[in-house]
Amino acid sequence: MQAQFAVDPGLVLFVFNVLAVWPLARICRRAGFAPGWAFLVFVPVVGLLLVWGMLTFRRWPVLPPKAPKVRKPRRTA
Repeated sequence: MQAQFAVDPGLVLFVFNVLAVWPLARICRRAGFAPGWAFLVFVPVVGLLLVWGMLTFRRWPVLPPKAPKVRKPRRTA
């Protein structure tokens, strides 16, 4: 008889989350957020989306404010 190796999807998700916490914590720290936000990854499905959304749509406190665009005068012939 052949042994069948079945991997529990929950175990795979847990291992992925454990491996993702350290890089996400570093990214949060460099962006100026608390690195503890990376632990939201352990909330199934929604956690990773929350962390990515926070990093994508919130203003990063570390970045300097943008300078206003200066419009060039129009050229006339």
